[in-house]
Amino acid sequence: MRDYYVMLGGFGSGKSELALNMAVNKAAAGDCMLVDLDVINPYFRSTERADVLEAAGVELISPPYSMKKIEIMSLSPRVYAAFAPGEGTVFFDVGGDHVGAVAIGQYKPNFMKLPPEKLNVLFVINPRRPVAADFESASALLEKIQGVSRLQVTGFVNNANLAEETVPEHLLEGYEVVKQLSEATGIPVWGTCGTQEILDGFEKIVAEKQLDERFIGRRYPIRILMHRSWDKFLTEGL
Repeated sequence: MRDYYVMLGGFGSGKSELALNMAVNKAAAGDCMLVDLDVINPYFRSTERADVLEAAGVELISPPYSMKKIEIMSLSPRVYAAFAPGEGTVFFDVGGDHVGAVAIGQYKPNFMKLPPEKLNVLFVINPRRPVAADFESASALLEKIQGVSRLQVTGFVNNANLAEETVPEHLLEGYEVVKQLSEATGIPVWGTCGTQEILDGFEKIVAEKQLDERFIGRRYPIRILMHRSWDKFLTEGL
């Protein structure tokens, strides 16, 4: 049976970036599908990197007419194909905040049929965004998202970043937030992600401050596949 990953979090948390990276990596080992459920922000979603996904062999399911200069805020009926029997891995990239998470709530009956060990619901946290800047705001957002998505989060992801201005110390900020969330909820920390350079710098902080491994989890290096810098826009487009 397939493994399932659902990416939840606030706007700017890096859900799409992580979903893209994980899908491309998983595709190298077997069948992989990415379901883009973002009908809230049509200008920043994983479908924008359809070329990267296709090159890696990832099957992409997108909202109808997406990236065709026509936006109809609806979901493709092909989403149900993600729950059909098969092998490999399926990723759901869900819209930001509790507003975007509403879209996945309708698939609750389908998720309920999956063995618990096959379903990973990850709450991606970036304290450099106001919606998850500290324990209180991140906790409030978690409660709202779990309510409307009708899914129970199984792991936290520390993805503290400030785009191209990210420094290793940002991951330390994220560590403090996910640590408090994990202690308060009992939900484990799935991992910490960032570019390899940032992770290497963070590793030095981990050793220096003797941070608790329970609140770091796996180190997951990512490549920057999504971008919005003006310089890159001029040279590479959307």
